[in-house]
Amino acid sequence: MTGGYEVVVRHQAQREVEEIYDSQHGISTARAERFHAAWKACLEQLGKNPSHAKRSGPYGHAILHKLPFRVVFEVRATKVIVYQVRHTSRKPSKKFGP
Repeated sequence: MTGGYEVVVRHQAQREVEEIYDSQHGISTARAERFHAAWKACLEQLGKNPSHAKRSGPYGHAILHKLPFRVVFEVRATKVIVYQVRHTSRKPSKKFGP
């Protein structure tokens, strides 16, 4: 538990994070480490205050700091559930919104 909310990363989102990290690592180690640091910072922020992120229906959208990746999540009581991590240039998901 980070802060006031428990952050739960769904299996699909974790796979997406691993794929992005591997892709960034293929370009440069520094890019991969920058992505990893931004991902960890995003999770920490969601654990402290998920209401700061943009909302689209029941889902919140957070953008990784200075990186073009969107994190889609939902707040349920004291849990933040992360469903998806995708590049902002990709076509928006019909389920999770833009």
